[in-house]
Amino acid sequence: MAKATRRAWLAGAGASAAAAGFVAPARADPIQLPDPPPGKALVVFYRNLAYAAAALTFMVREGQTDLGELSIGTYFTLVADPGWHTYTVRAERHDNMQIELDADETYYVHFELGTGVLLYQPSLSPAEQWQFLQDSQHGLRQTHLASP
Repeated sequence: MAKATRRAWLAGAGASAAAAGFVAPARADPIQLPDPPPGKALVVFYRNLAYAAAALTFMVREGQTDLGELSIGTYFTLVADPGWHTYTVRAERHDNMQIELDADETYYVHFELGTGVLLYQPSLSPAEQWQFLQDSQHGLRQTHLASP
């Protein structure tokens, strides 16, 4: 491929990726989250900029209640009562994550995709604050504030 043609192709590919929203932004400042309200817990659900099934969006639920959607590079927060909670994401199969929340604490839940027989398989797993802060430096954006 000639140099000029290759440069034009690479520039076009980069522009297409940027237009689709799949180019990681420059390092961003870490996200500052508020403390949970007194007597409540704060749960932060996030999906980093991993490109597996980037165009797919997944709904996080508790029982029949939709809490929020996670697409590539997004997060949302949920204020919840202390106690046991079961959060679910679905595709070809579903994944449940059960967690006990304590008052006045913040919890981080990382969304990941694995491969299934036909579709990508979503999963939720506990994360640490440092993992969320590290991923947030690559440009996570808030989708909305959940309120069940």
